[in-house]
This record gives sequence, structure tokens and C-alpha cells, in this order.
Amino acid sequence: MLQKRCLPFVIFLILFQNIAICQKLKIGDKAPHFEAIDTNGDTIKLSNYKGQKLVIAFFRYAGCPVCNYRVHELIDNYESIDSEGFKIIAIYESENNTLRNYLSETPVPFQVIGDSKLTLYKKYGVEKSFWKMLGSAFKKEPKEAMRKGNRLFTQKLKRDGSLTRLPADFIIDENGILKAVHYGTNVGDHLPITEILKN
Repeated sequence: MLQKRCLPFVIFLILFQNIAICQKLKIGDKAPHFEAIDTNGDTIKLSNYKGQKLVIAFFRYAGCPVCNYRVHELIDNYESIDSEGFKIIAIYESENNTLRNYLSETPVPFQVIGDSKLTLYKKYGVEKSFWKMLGSAFKKEPKEAMRKGNRLFTQKLKRDGSLTRLPADFIIDENGILKAVHYGTNVGDHLPITEILKN
């Protein structure tokens, strides 16, 4: 009898176990400092970008087709973004080894960091949501991005990140202050390229 009464609570825990309770950042905040190792084995520090404009893009994992589509969008628009004085850092939940396999077929002109321990995700308040992930299946844009992103893969990569992770993008100015903060409402919701170029 006790087991039956506990069942709704257990179901609730299963459904909500992937939701990260995190403090979201806002425009005008100082960007949280970080130090991490990128896919080349180099140490990347936020302080190295002082005096430069920076876009930090948080993704799910290397084998995510929606993320793959967005990375190609950044590559295709890199010259325009670079000409506006921006540097880009892409951050994934994947291990750097997995990302190196991904980058062997998709070389990128910017730095990529594997954050499998989720240190940077926590610092920047990047959330997970079962319900928003589920809702993505009923939205046109993420479905289209998934279809296009799948076509751009030439190899299958293991999933070494959370399906419920949502993307996030941040623009940091020359003084380390957040100029734009975009927390995705679905798995394919990134800050539009036009918005990056406006900053």
C-alpha cells in the first residue's frame, strides 16, 4: 500500500531529475570568470579576452544534430562575426576526445571546450529541462535544424551529454560585462546571428 502511494512521487522525481536549478545571468552582470582546457590542449581563460568582444555559445553534446546545424551556421557567418571584432568560444558537455573526433570532420575557426564536468554550465546558469526538450519535438525550427544537422554529419558520434540540456549564448564586451544573454527555450533556440552582429 505504501509503495502505491509513493509511486506518483517517484514518477515526479524521474521526470524532474534532469532539471538544473541554476541562477541565470542577466545583461549588465560581470561575466563569470573561468579557466578550462580546449580541444587543442590549451588553457583558455576568460581574462585572456579582456579588451575583446566575445561570444560564448553553450551546446548540448558533439553528436547533437541541432548543435551541428548551429555550428555550421557560425562557420558560415564567421567572417562577418570576426569582422565585427568578435571572438567565439563553443562549449559542449562532451569530453574533449569526442569533440576532437567531431572536429576532424567539421574543422572550426574558433575555440571549442569540452566541459563534461559541467563547471562552466553551472557558472553561466545553463539549464536542463525535460519539458522544454519534449516541447522541441513539436516546434518547426528545432525539427528543421535536426534534419539539416543530421545531413551534415559524416560519422555517428556517441551521445555523451544530456538530452534535456538547453543551449545558451552570451555576448561579453571588452570590459567583461554581459551585453546579451540568451537562454534557449528549446533545444535549437540560439541567439540569432543578426543579434550577434548588432552588438
